[in-house]
Amino acid sequence: MENKSKSTSSPFQKFAWSFGGVAENLSMNVLPTLVYQIFQIGMGISPFVIGLAMSASKFIEGFSDTYFGSLSDNTRSKYGRRRPWIIVGSILVSIVFIAIWLTPRGLEDINVFGFTIGGGILQAAYFVGIVSVFYIVLAIWQMPFAALGLEMETDYSERTKIQTYKQIFSYLVGIVIGSLYLITQMRELWGGDEVVGARYVGLIIGGIILISGIFPGLFCREHPNAKVQKQKKVPFWPSLQETFKSKPFILVMTSLFFVFFGLFFMLPLLGYISMYHVCTDGIHVVLDWSWKEPFTFVIQEKFLTHKELAGYLGFYTAVFQPTTQILAVIVVNRVAHLFDKRSILITGAIVTIIGYLSSWILFTPSNYFLGILPPVIINIGLAACWPLIGAFTADVCDYDELRTGARREGIYSAVSGFLIKLAIAVVTIIASGVLMWVGIEGANPIITVEKLINIRTLYLIVPTIAMCMTIFFIWKYPLSKERVNEIQAELAIKRESY
Repeated sequence: MENKSKSTSSPFQKFAWSFGGVAENLSMNVLPTLVYQIFQIGMGISPFVIGLAMSASKFIEGFSDTYFGSLSDNTRSKYGRRRPWIIVGSILVSIVFIAIWLTPRGLEDINVFGFTIGGGILQAAYFVGIVSVFYIVLAIWQMPFAALGLEMETDYSERTKIQTYKQIFSYLVGIVIGSLYLITQMRELWGGDEVVGARYVGLIIGGIILISGIFPGLFCREHPNAKVQKQKKVPFWPSLQETFKSKPFILVMTSLFFVFFGLFFMLPLLGYISMYHVCTDGIHVVLDWSWKEPFTFVIQEKFLTHKELAGYLGFYTAVFQPTTQILAVIVVNRVAHLFDKRSILITGAIVTIIGYLSSWILFTPSNYFLGILPPVIINIGLAACWPLIGAFTADVCDYDELRTGARREGIYSAVSGFLIKLAIAVVTIIASGVLMWVGIEGANPIITVEKLINIRTLYLIVPTIAMCMTIFFIWKYPLSKERVNEIQAELAIKRESY
């Protein structure tokens, strides 16, 4: 008979850790969401420089993840292995995040030892440098935070549930992220200048990251098995090598590599499709609101530029998308004890493919409002994938403990983060190359109809192939629900013999 689910965390501890999902989502997704609108279209920074900064920072972050993940595993303090790093990391992340949006604009050339350095080069250097620093300090917070979530629960189903709780917080804040471009253009507050607006928005978001990021470090407790705190330290390189010997882990990570490849390929392209294909200058019917009366909405006709209409479209998507994502997560939470994780992820991947395919018809200038639907459908599918990343990895950690005798949530979180960020880095370079290929350069670029068709075609084909690869690799994943229960039973007997 199957064992009933039994949680090893209190409801408040689950809340405290899940609340960290707010900081995680903001720190990971605000910059990729706004980077081209603010720094390319608003400031005129080259897509090549932006792509270089975003891709290079991911490689840096990947190595930082592995280092700080291992350091977290090997930390021994009266406050635990994870919590001190979470507290320090949340402070650093919030400070550097704010500094990103202070990237200077309109710098003049300077003369250094007889050499003239252009203002554009100085601006690009600041942007690349601060983004790189941001992703280093993000690893200080994110790796211990992720590892803490892996070790708080030992039950197969409860591991999925605690990850879904975090996703609910993450999706709620997604409403804010999708609305940010519209907020940066608010004329009443900062004169409609999106660059100035982004600086104020960055300050506010940085404060939210600090509060939600520090919460798990203050109120959570670590692994319920006290012996973990006393286990022998595992050197970095042997621990890293051992991690790559785990076949289940490699299959999960390969599958998720393609999930992130498809997602981050489409993100840069989506902004340009929305702004230059779906949205046009002219009179449009919109659901309008004022920051002075944020809960009052009025349907009215008004003249909007294509940039402003794209902001409204992002706002509408941000409202509909989290609602449907939360519903999808609730469904995953409810059926977690009935179905194997592999089946749930494959179902989510199929829904995501449907969303990408629908974009060819639903992204149309004849009805801009239909542009909401493809991202919403895509993210419903992805909502079935995100909670399973941590749940799969937690199962792999059980498999690894049985095989090696050590709990190494930190290094597994780090390596999974590195592989995901490798996918993001590779696809960012490719997407930036596509943007350069279609001739996007300077502020407010002009894109031909032929180039837009190429962008839309790539937006449809590349992510669809990536999600098919996800299905292929996760199908081969060997740790079924029954096998994980067997492993945990063996671990219980093994721990009693210590």
